[in-house]
Amino acid sequence: MAEDQINDAWAWLTGAPLRALIIALFGLLTVIVLRWMLTRVMNRLQRAPLPTVDTTGRVTLTLGDVPADHARIRRLRTLHQLLASTIGVVVGVVTLIMILGTFGVNIAPLIASAGVVGIAVAFGAQSLVSDVVTGLFMLVENQYNVGDRVELGALGNILAAGTIEEVGLRVTTLRDDDGRLWYVRNGQILRVANESQGWSLAVVEVALAPDTDLSTVREDVQAFVGQQLTDPALAAVALTDRDPVVRVSDISGGAAVLQVRVHAQPGQNQQLASILRRRLYAEFTRTGIKLA
Repeated sequence: MAEDQINDAWAWLTGAPLRALIIALFGLLTVIVLRWMLTRVMNRLQRAPLPTVDTTGRVTLTLGDVPADHARIRRLRTLHQLLASTIGVVVGVVTLIMILGTFGVNIAPLIASAGVVGIAVAFGAQSLVSDVVTGLFMLVENQYNVGDRVELGALGNILAAGTIEEVGLRVTTLRDDDGRLWYVRNGQILRVANESQGWSLAVVEVALAPDTDLSTVREDVQAFVGQQLTDPALAAVALTDRDPVVRVSDISGGAAVLQVRVHAQPGQNQQLASILRRRLYAEFTRTGIKLA
């Protein structure tokens, strides 16, 4: 009798428990291997240089050691954490279901109950899910990075404008020109205006006296601004390979307004506009051009 009990216990231990242990070890090994592969891919992406495109459309790829792109590294680390957590949850749930099935547990009611709970949670936390999903797509699409100057908008209004300080899956943090720190939920962002990608535009408007010869002054301003762009000191803020545009933007009884538009380096449009205002004022003072 005792021998039969021992044999039954041994048969049970080498049956469902052993299979459950093997399934658990296989699940753990799967998580380790998938996370290891994910880490290798993310590390390669962090070290890989990005191709750059100049104004002629030529693609340049730098080989060897390149400066670290901290914004890209931070974005990839956020994606790494999200994907690693997703791998652990998915593999863990599948492993648990397989182990319960090994012990003969009817998992159909559990799956149905989990589905009902999942639907309830989805309805209750739909705004949170929307924020996270939107933040994930923003990270993947590289809509903005830390340090970019952006304007975040919704339907018909501006949510916030300033410099990005942190990009998360749920909330984007930026600081405006008054020093205030804004926390904007990613699910509320429907449009993004980024001044720090590609190039920006410096716009300077000058109100001239009504009796000014606009044709002559416009040509003089065009030549003066073009000459200023050859200054090596402006190479850090201006795109010197593009001609400036000078046009009459407004005419009234009190003034004629000239608008100067110059292509600037990403995020440097305000700095370039300030420099051009100072130099244009000095030039007008020297040549005797009257302002309104």
